[in-house]
Amino acid sequence: MTSLASTIRRFVWGVAASAGLLSAQSGTILHKYTLPDTPIGAFQNAVLPGTVPDDKGFLMGSVGSGLFRSFLEGPDVYWMVTDRGPNPFNSAGQRLFPIPGWTPWLLKVKTTGSSIQILDRIPLRMPDGTATTGLPNNSRDELVRLCGPGTEAPVGGPVAPYNPNGLDTEDVVRTLDGNFWLVDEHSPSIIKVHPNGKVAKRFLPAGLTLDGIGYPVSNNLPGIYGTKRKANRGFEGITLGWDLRTLYAALQSPLVNPTNTVGNASRNTRILSMDAYTEQVKAEYVYRFQPVTEFGLTNPSEMKISAVAALDPWRLLVLERTDGVAKVYRVDLTKATNILGTQWDDLATSPSLEALNADGDLLAAGVKELPKELMIDLSTIPGIPEKIEGMAILDWNTIAFSNDNDFNVAPNGTCGPNLTSSTQNHILVIRLDRNLYF
Repeated sequence: MTSLASTIRRFVWGVAASAGLLSAQSGTILHKYTLPDTPIGAFQNAVLPGTVPDDKGFLMGSVGSGLFRSFLEGPDVYWMVTDRGPNPFNSAGQRLFPIPGWTPWLLKVKTTGSSIQILDRIPLRMPDGTATTGLPNNSRDELVRLCGPGTEAPVGGPVAPYNPNGLDTEDVVRTLDGNFWLVDEHSPSIIKVHPNGKVAKRFLPAGLTLDGIGYPVSNNLPGIYGTKRKANRGFEGITLGWDLRTLYAALQSPLVNPTNTVGNASRNTRILSMDAYTEQVKAEYVYRFQPVTEFGLTNPSEMKISAVAALDPWRLLVLERTDGVAKVYRVDLTKATNILGTQWDDLATSPSLEALNADGDLLAAGVKELPKELMIDLSTIPGIPEKIEGMAILDWNTIAFSNDNDFNVAPNGTCGPNLTSSTQNHILVIRLDRNLYF
C-alpha cells in the first residue's frame, strides 16, 4: 500500500506538472574522477595468470558500462562492471576480438581527489572457478573475427569460436544478501552472481537453449526476447527497486519484431521487472523513445536505453541516449500498461508492438506507454564525455554518471588502441538545477 507521504508527494507533483511549473533544467559538474591508466595484461594476469598473453597495447577500460552506489559500503564507494572487452571493426566493417581471453570484471571503486581508485576486483567465473569470457554465445549473436599478429586487422580473418558461457555484461546492482545482479546483451539475460564472482544462475528467454552452458539456467524471461533481440542490443540497464528486491531490466533497443526493418525504425522498447528472491518475472512495460531528431540525428536505430534507477516506489529514471547526447527522463510505472504475457509477447501478433510506431498507435491498441518527463539534458553541460552508460542517484538533486570508453579502440581499422587521442573512463557527479522528486 502506498504510504500517506508518497500519496501527498504524488499529488503535489501532479499539480505542479499540470500547472507547467516543472521544466527540464540543466546542471553542473561538481566532481569529475578518472580511472588511472593500467595495461589490460597487467590488470588481468595479476589475478588470472596467463589469460591475456598479448594485450595489444590496450589499457584497462570500459568500466563505466554500469554504476551502482552502495550506501552500505561508505561514502563515495561504487560498484562498476566491464563489458565483453575491446571489439573494434576492421576496414570492411567486420567486428574484431583482439583479446579473446578477456574476462568481464566487477570493480569496487572509491572516488578520491580526481581519481577512480579500485578497492576490489572480482573476475566473473564459472561455478567450477574457471574464468568466463566475453565471446558471443552462438550463431544468433554477432559473428566476430580474431585479430592477426600485433594489431593487424585482416578482412575475412578467422572467426572467433562461440562460447555459450560468454557474457557481455552491461550494468550491475547488489542486493542485501551480498549477491550481484547483472544484465547481459548477448542472449539477452539477467545474471545472479555470488559475492566471489561465480555465476549462480543465468535467466534466459523461454525456449532459448545454449548447448554446453555451464551455469544453472532458468528460462523465465519472455521468449520473444530471445528470438527478436536486436544484434548486440540486449539488456543494457538494471536497477533495484525501493523494496530492495524488485529488479528492473531495460532492453537497450526495440526488438526487431517482426523484421529488422520494423525494429530499426521503431521507438518502442521494453522494461521488465523480476523479483530477485522468488525469481518471478512480474511485469513488462513499454518505453517509447523520443524522436531521434531531438538528439541531433536522423536514424532512429541510434536511440538506446543505457541505465535505469529507482527514484521511489513507483517511478524510475531512464537514461536515453545516442553516442553523443544523453538525456534523463522520469517515468511512472503506475500509469503504464503491464503487457507481460499478453498478445504483445506473442510472435504471431500482427501488427507487432514495435510496428505501432506512429503517435497514438499504442493507445489505440489499448497500451499505455510509460509517461515521461525530461529531467536533464546532459548535452547542455560542458565537459560531458560521449557514451554515458552508468547512472546512480546520490540525493534529491545529485546524480553520478559514468561513461563507457570502449577501451579507446582505434577508429582506423586496427586491432589496437587509438594512439592519436585518448578517451578515458570517468565518474561525474552532477548537481541538477531542479529537484528529482517534484
